[in-house]
Amino acid sequence: MTELQYFWGWTVYLAGAIGCLLSLWFIVGNWHPRLKRPLMLAFAVLFFLPGTVHPDQSFLGPAFLISLYDGLSLGVEAMWRAGRTVATAAGVAAITGILLPVGKAKTAARNKRQKPRTSHAQRQRKEPALRPASNQKS
Repeated sequence: MTELQYFWGWTVYLAGAIGCLLSLWFIVGNWHPRLKRPLMLAFAVLFFLPGTVHPDQSFLGPAFLISLYDGLSLGVEAMWRAGRTVATAAGVAAITGILLPVGKAKTAARNKRQKPRTSHAQRQRKEPALRPASNQKS
């Protein structure tokens, strides 16, 4: 594999991964932040964490796909070579997403959506302005 092919392979993969994350963001857009954040962070780790394709080579690839391929072709023991880091990083990302504070952002968003309420005494009728009499014909 040449360097140009390697570059284009990563470019196409990253474009697809960004498209998948964007689709997931639209799907879980109305979910509660306590559910949405861990899911988005875990999937970001799954899509973007690199791993070595083969222990003897320096080429990198998506660690999740490498562990999946190794598991299907070489067995469970080979799957854990790249899968251990993926599982650990996804777990840390999910726990981080759960522990991030939600309350302040949620109340700020709610306050933005609500219109400021005015009392009846504050609302006054505005009368139309009168035109000056200088424009009238004599």
